[in-house]
Amino acid sequence: MKDVHTKTIAVPQQRDKADAAWRALGQTWGIWLVLLLAVLLLAYYVRVQLRITGGVLGVPLDDAWIHYQYARNLSQGNGFSYVPGAPTAGSTSPTWTLLLAAVGLFTQDFLLPSLLLSAFFFLLTIWLTYRLAYELTQQWWVALCAALGVTLSGRLLWASLSGMEVTLFTTLSLGAVWAYWRRGLGGMTAVLFGIASQTRPEGHVLFALVALDAALSTRWPVGASTRRPSATWRGLISAIVVYGLIQLPYALFSLSVTGKPLPNTFYAKSRTATLYSWRTLRETFTYHWRDNAVSLLLLPFGLSYLWRRSRVVCAWLLGLLLLLPFIVPFIWHHGRYSLPLLPFQMIVAAAGLSWLAARWPRIPQPVWGALVGLFLLAGAWRVPAWASMLGYNTREIQDIDIEIGNWLAANIPADEAVGIDDIGAIMFLGPRPIVDFNGLVSPEMWPALDLHPDHHTAAMRLLAANNVRYLAIFPKWHVPLVADPRIATPIQRFWTDTHTIIGEQEAVVYVMDWPYRQQIDPQHERPVTLGGVIRLRGFDWAPATGELGLTLYWESVTAVADSYKVFIHIINSSGDIVAQIDRPPVDGLAPTNRWHPGDLVRDPYQIPLPAALPAGDYTLYVGLYTEENGRLAVDDADAASADAIILTQWTR
Repeated sequence: MKDVHTKTIAVPQQRDKADAAWRALGQTWGIWLVLLLAVLLLAYYVRVQLRITGGVLGVPLDDAWIHYQYARNLSQGNGFSYVPGAPTAGSTSPTWTLLLAAVGLFTQDFLLPSLLLSAFFFLLTIWLTYRLAYELTQQWWVALCAALGVTLSGRLLWASLSGMEVTLFTTLSLGAVWAYWRRGLGGMTAVLFGIASQTRPEGHVLFALVALDAALSTRWPVGASTRRPSATWRGLISAIVVYGLIQLPYALFSLSVTGKPLPNTFYAKSRTATLYSWRTLRETFTYHWRDNAVSLLLLPFGLSYLWRRSRVVCAWLLGLLLLLPFIVPFIWHHGRYSLPLLPFQMIVAAAGLSWLAARWPRIPQPVWGALVGLFLLAGAWRVPAWASMLGYNTREIQDIDIEIGNWLAANIPADEAVGIDDIGAIMFLGPRPIVDFNGLVSPEMWPALDLHPDHHTAAMRLLAANNVRYLAIFPKWHVPLVADPRIATPIQRFWTDTHTIIGEQEAVVYVMDWPYRQQIDPQHERPVTLGGVIRLRGFDWAPATGELGLTLYWESVTAVADSYKVFIHIINSSGDIVAQIDRPPVDGLAPTNRWHPGDLVRDPYQIPLPAALPAGDYTLYVGLYTEENGRLAVDDADAASADAIILTQWTR
């Protein structure tokens, strides 16, 4: 009996020693083992990327090259400009741009440094997640679960090798919230929040929530606010002033170049036709569900646990998710605007595990181990998929944007202006004047973007006015601009095999012959005014067997309120119409109601002729009309018709 009793006592003692050993290991080495795992995963992602790209290191977003372009101009003394000499607030992340500009003082190859920086801030994000989770819960295993959840977030791993500002903003937002938890909203904490907002504009939302929490804490303190010095209105106002001073330089710069306080990219990407985009909400939630479904299931428990400790963490996680649909109409780049919420999502989810453990202490440890394992596995199973996504995204940017940039640099004069969809790599590799179709660095495009569905005609006016002779675009996005071969001539095509991040699989370089002209020189002068508002200046024509080639040259005498159609009639000697065309000028691309006084418009036509058209005399009539008001009168006393112009007569 003595031996049996000794063994019975020894077993619990051995278990206690084992638990103590695991606890010591977790508390001392746990976070370092997690960081080692993160480094191994980063190496794995790079290996997968190189396998898919054929050994070429790159970035999965063209936007990274936008930062490189700004950084190069800054480091070379060209100021905050995209095209040297043309200042523009086109960077949503001036902090990241300044950081890369510092790199540019030593090298103009920004790719590898940007990857190293974004990977470094990913590791720092993991460490800060651990520290903040531990501060909030005082439980090392909860903090490790949160840190592991971040490490095994495939989408955040993807962002850590994007060469973008995502992980920098995540680091700054975590650090600022941690500082607020420990010290309150003092001057240095306000500086952290201010720098975070200069890294991503979403940081303004975070600071607003913190300022609100600090104000509420003067009456209803929670969590650490019960232990730190009480907030005062004077301290709150001082913090807001410090924060505002950090925002002021870039806001004033933006106001000076666009008349708006936020960067161009915010206004270009936030254009939405509805007050609230349910599509954005649905897609954002779907991404976060796929990141880690178990973490979302744990959120209600974690929010209940953390609300009394940190209202900011809970409000930031829910607030940005619900606010994004007010700002953007759809998700960009795998939902990268909500990516900085993932560490907070993992902290709240891990706190939910702690809440459940406290409520059901009798559940066996193996069951809790299985639940923790399920939480981690819910993220880990997507890690390989996002590694492949990194590779395919990078290859597409190389196949399209980098190839176009190199081709333009080799084949198009550097002083020729180009209209572009993706502006990053194309501009960095082939610097030249550009007009950005998306308005990221070309705010002059915003009025055209606002004119739905008539934005193509407004874009055409703008491109013609800026002497843009070439387009490097995704043709499916601009069918009205490039559908007419008399206006758009393709000269080079680019293709990628997959479609995971790039706008379209095919991009084309076109040389353009715009209908809006700076000057005209018709073969046949025929100056006739119609209705006192539009003047026909002349025409070119070339009769052939199967069709009649005709180009009309119009001038806008004054602003035109109506959208007129052009009618072209070919009439035989008996007065019968044998061929005709009725359509707005340039097939609707240059409608008369968009003409400005003094506009010169080239309007080409190919008029099919009947196959059995007999020999004889024919007359070509032209005029303008609307369905509602009929034809415009011809202001010409010598005209043979009161509402039509006789262009020419010929014998077939």
